[in-house]
Amino acid sequence: MFGEDHGQKIKNIPLSNSTVSRRIKYVSIDIEATINERIKKSPFFSIQVDESTDVSDLSILLVIARYLNVNELEENLLVCYPLTKRCTGEDIFNVIQGYFCGNEIDWAKCCGVCTDGGKSMLAVIIYCSRGRIKIVAPHLAWSHCCIHRQSLAAKPLPDSLNEVLNQSVKVVNFIKANSTNTGLFKSLCRDMGNLHTTLLLHTEVR
Repeated sequence: MFGEDHGQKIKNIPLSNSTVSRRIKYVSIDIEATINERIKKSPFFSIQVDESTDVSDLSILLVIARYLNVNELEENLLVCYPLTKRCTGEDIFNVIQGYFCGNEIDWAKCCGVCTDGGKSMLAVIIYCSRGRIKIVAPHLAWSHCCIHRQSLAAKPLPDSLNEVLNQSVKVVNFIKANSTNTGLFKSLCRDMGNLHTTLLLHTEVR
């Protein structure tokens, strides 16, 4: 596409078994330092805390930070840390506390913590209510993940409406079960002149 000269230049770039991973690490360190610096300069920030598992069933703590950068709100992944032992509220708090102390992030500027309703996240809420976080962040407020609110509101539906919702969920999950069903559904939508041709897979919200 660019000619032999550009191809030769690309060939001259050293790509040993450690070069790529080392440069990715350098980029990661630079991005992390930039985010930390912006959080420090921001007059306030909030965090969203979640816990997930990878393919080896290892618990991973995820902390997403929202902060003000030049009059614009930014959102970035701040912490991705393996929890090798337990996932109690105290363990999760200690990981976040250790990261904040190690990077000189001021807890006092943290105005909010957002979590979902999972067991480990409920432990965080209980731990917050005991006053540990309130000591380091006195103005902090807890909130439930707004993405889940509609699903939570739909839980106490009457049986008649709940039956309709469950049937809709079964249809959606059947369409998303494999690529063949998804492709047929997309073709059907196009034939009918619909603007939207893709469905989101339904998952249960806690």
